[in-house]
Amino acid sequence: MRSKILTILFILVIIVFNGNQKVYADETNKSQDKKYHLNSQEVDIKTMIEKKYNVSVGKKKYETAGCSGCHDNGILGAPKPGQKELWTTRIAKGWGAIVKNVVSGFNKMPPKGGNESISDIDIENIVAYMIS
Repeated sequence: MRSKILTILFILVIIVFNGNQKVYADETNKSQDKKYHLNSQEVDIKTMIEKKYNVSVGKKKYETAGCSGCHDNGILGAPKPGQKELWTTRIAKGWGAIVKNVVSGFNKMPPKGGNESISDIDIENIVAYMIS
């Protein structure tokens, strides 16, 4: 059981750091990226999160889906929830890019952190929690 949890956590880290993604239509990503960029965009993303996503659900899913195993400890550079210095560069790339990285995998983190049962909206709620 413990090795399964560690495997899932390792996979989540891989999702965050992998560069090959495809999830949403290009138009959706472009509009989200244009609307939520850094500088004043960080505020825009936080406003969007408050209006569109359920951070408390995201926190629960984060804890039960295996995300916390890697992200709470920053394994392989995984950004911790609320760790502004690591999230700032990710936010600068836009909301769509962050979500695509989680869904499709990023660097060493596998798609959906290795937990294929996580829905896309759960992923967005988890990301909203981690950024907030």
